[in-house]
Amino acid sequence: MTTSAMRLAWGVVGTGDISRSISSDLARLDTARVLAVCSRDVATAEAFAAEQGVERAYGDIDEMLLDDELDIVYIGTPHATHVPIALAALRAGKHVLIEKPIGVSADEARVIAEAARRSGRFVMEAMWMKFAPAYRELIGRVRSGTIGQVRSVRASFGLPFHSPESTRLSAERASSTLLDQGVYPVTLALDVLGMPLGIRAEQTLRDDGVDLTSRATFEYADGRFADLAASMVEYIDPSASISGSDGWVEIPAPFWVTTRFTTHAGGIADAFGSPTTTALEAQGNGYVPMLRAVGEAIGRGFSEHPLNTLAASIQTFSVLDRIRSAARTTRAT
Repeated sequence: MTTSAMRLAWGVVGTGDISRSISSDLARLDTARVLAVCSRDVATAEAFAAEQGVERAYGDIDEMLLDDELDIVYIGTPHATHVPIALAALRAGKHVLIEKPIGVSADEARVIAEAARRSGRFVMEAMWMKFAPAYRELIGRVRSGTIGQVRSVRASFGLPFHSPESTRLSAERASSTLLDQGVYPVTLALDVLGMPLGIRAEQTLRDDGVDLTSRATFEYADGRFADLAASMVEYIDPSASISGSDGWVEIPAPFWVTTRFTTHAGGIADAFGSPTTTALEAQGNGYVPMLRAVGEAIGRGFSEHPLNTLAASIQTFSVLDRIRSAARTTRAT
């Protein structure tokens, strides 16, 4: 098995839109090739392979993992399947990139982290936002004190992806607006404010327990806070802002894939009259920086990437679990 960052051979598990976007962005990298794709329906895998120019198609994950040419597996299947597929890939000696969320709870994230430690292989949750150039620049400037001490964060990701009756929203698949959409506002808040002292939350649940909307307020010392919201059945302004003692930053919708942000800083006159906008070019579908970083980390012999460690994924999931535990729930009508 070749582990050189010069040419990693990737296997894609799942044939949905996210897998198409990942495959397309991998094709942009000289350090990667998509060797194989796997779906429960081999005909679906074959159609994906023909569309994306992938050499091999499999209808069985265990069969794909026996492929000695395969270096790394990207898992783009429903949440509930992430852990068993990741563990199987690690047992087969493959590196693993797992679409967010890494599992369905902090405990599942810990199971993967322990298996990764035993295997010595590279494992990461695919939180692509953390690798986007505009996001890296934004976080760097905020942490450097451009807007003074951060006092609050506001972030939302609410889009009517599916009707409440959609078969794609199923308890068996561990469908969840908190895990799908809410993880982005939560990640932003944790990156700039850290772990909250207290959490107040509300969720709207279907009868089968699938959360359709989620809202949380993170509470910190000295009155600092984060207001976060997510929904898969309605619009909630999908932008974000970070406010501090010396100014604020506006991140336009959709904030999790933004290529620009506007900083208002200084005295009141300057903050309103002389904002500065920072713009950075998008790379492919947005996954290129993350995929390139994964290849570089593996080529250097790393088992994790410092920008998104498994410990960070566990920490984020511990907060998601706290939101679910703290939430006042109402039933969807």
